[in-house]
Amino acid sequence: MAVDSDDKSIHFTWKPWLAVLALLALFSTPLPRELSALALAVLVMASRHHASRDYIGAVDWNLLLLFVGLFIVTGAASELPWAQHHAAQLAAQGLLPDTALSLAGASLLGSNLIGNVPFVMLLLQVWPDIRSPTLQALALLSTLSGNLLIVSSVVNLVVAESARRYGVTVGFFQFARVGIPVTLLSMTVALGWLWWMGMPP
Repeated sequence: MAVDSDDKSIHFTWKPWLAVLALLALFSTPLPRELSALALAVLVMASRHHASRDYIGAVDWNLLLLFVGLFIVTGAASELPWAQHHAAQLAAQGLLPDTALSLAGASLLGSNLIGNVPFVMLLLQVWPDIRSPTLQALALLSTLSGNLLIVSSVVNLVVAESARRYGVTVGFFQFARVGIPVTLLSMTVALGWLWWMGMPP
């Protein structure tokens, strides 16, 4: 799908789907994912139909700076000695969120403090020996917890900012009226599925 900048009409185009398929194919190769994404971006920007400056001008630099800042702060926080020390203490006392309920609570808290992606990055830095089932549950629950509030995930801010350009305003409380019940319902279903799969409650 594409939007015409003049008349705001929506029409189908196959090129984005082809790009997605190409990216998935590259991800299945030994080539590092960041290089795969950069290679595809170079090919897209080499189009003869659009100038490269048009693509660069379409980048939301404010949101990109927000992403970079979140990753820098999260990475720096995980390297602090006290973070590693407290993580080791929690692990020794068996207090790391390795059950379904504790992981759900930690995901909801972390997502609404620093965002779901930075929360996962920080947790993986201070908990490097996380087990595979716990890692899968973390991926599921942190993703769902990112739907609670508009600030729970940077993706929510990206969508809200994009909608604003077309005259659609998504406010904090407007988002919360839908996000809170949907998140709680979806996480309840996810917890039931995790318990059914054998994860400790």
